[in-house]
Amino acid sequence: MLALLALALAGSASSALAQSTTASAGASLMTSSTLKLAKRYAGSDFENDFKYFTDTDPTNGYVNYVSLSDGQSAGLVGVQSDGSFVMKADSTKTGSGRGRDSIRISSKDKYADGVYILDLNHMPVGCGTWPAFWTVVESGWPKGGEIDIIEGTNALPSLYSAAWNASSLGANATTAIPYDVASLHTSSTCALVAGSYMTGTEGNTACSAYDAGNLGCGVDLAGESVFGTDSFGPSVNAAGGGYYAMWRDLTNSGGVYIYFWPRNATNIPADVTDSTATTTSVADWGEPAANLTVPCTSDFGDHVITFDITFCGDYAGATYSASGCPSTCTSFVQNNPGAFAETYWSVNSLRVYNASGKAVSSSALSAGAIAGIVVGAVAAGVIAYLLYRRARYTRRRRLLIQAQAADDAVAAKEAAAASAGPGAYAFVAREQTAFPKKYSATSFGGEIPALPYVADHSAPRRGSGRPGGASWVG
Repeated sequence: MLALLALALAGSASSALAQSTTASAGASLMTSSTLKLAKRYAGSDFENDFKYFTDTDPTNGYVNYVSLSDGQSAGLVGVQSDGSFVMKADSTKTGSGRGRDSIRISSKDKYADGVYILDLNHMPVGCGTWPAFWTVVESGWPKGGEIDIIEGTNALPSLYSAAWNASSLGANATTAIPYDVASLHTSSTCALVAGSYMTGTEGNTACSAYDAGNLGCGVDLAGESVFGTDSFGPSVNAAGGGYYAMWRDLTNSGGVYIYFWPRNATNIPADVTDSTATTTSVADWGEPAANLTVPCTSDFGDHVITFDITFCGDYAGATYSASGCPSTCTSFVQNNPGAFAETYWSVNSLRVYNASGKAVSSSALSAGAIAGIVVGAVAAGVIAYLLYRRARYTRRRRLLIQAQAADDAVAAKEAAAASAGPGAYAFVAREQTAFPKKYSATSFGGEIPALPYVADHSAPRRGSGRPGGASWVG
């Protein structure tokens, strides 16, 4: 994501030397077939079908990424009345802790080769800002690669707007780097193919994330020279946004091609402007703004789609001193909340087309999977209830059998005692039960001999048919 830094350092001489041609092998290899719509994101899809990143910024930015619920509560994300979706940084309070509150989201679905079309109303601007729209592996980076479609830093807000005035900018301040840089980052040693077919200007050619501090290999999108509108920053916003498209065609042609049209362009293809289009083909799109043809096509895996807004860090911090912005990057971002009133993404839609018309993989549950889980849960609940009822019935039956066996045993003992006849001291039990205070052992001149059996006189026995009282002693 640092390819723009390389372009800024390269200067105009190296840019002229690297100016691309319009006739090369790149054009002959670019053959496109019709692709089918795999997914259209609009409105609340950016809430439901994206994950909200809340960890510490891996690029060392002065930023505090917040969750979806926190973002909604703070008014940092939401669907607008016109159906567009807005993601913004906080512009109301002083930064603290990890930094200024902001948003970073990544799609739950993953995609590979195909066409990606972003219909954009507004991109984030402001001193110290570093917005990006990119695709990347979900884990294991740099293995699996990274493709930056929109990226830039320190773009100034609209002239004399509230954000401009809060930034204490001079009347002659301008965005130092007013162009978008599309770039690749790979895990292996890899370089852009020279002389590619495009309108843009080649910058750094080494793609490996391990070379030159992860600058990556990139191309400056030549918006001003083609459309009279810069490809990044306030110029795009003043035009009402525009369309950014990526044709990832690594398997067939070995390239990634980036296209840009400001909204006021007159040559925007119909399948780009039509947000309901179910198919697309780049065959009639003309020359791309950036042609990122590389030999290391196997370095790129299945990617998630990511939007973010960070501040300072490895990139915006490194280019801040040349931006014309005041103070130091972190101090400015922390202490000037009003300067970030224009630091937001406003998106009408994002569409992905590919050969299959489906995402290559998804961490979200499909409707069928959810239905299966519900059915399974209900079935499990029914089975658990039946097992409980069966266990309860079995226990009750076992207790009844044990109680009946005990009653039968007592009845048998009583029957045996009754058939044996009264013993010598049977009357003692009768008298002690009926008149417990009247007699004692001394009434008979000494101790009563031990009796071989005395029945329980405390309560009737369940199922015995006998009331409580004296029993014969056998």
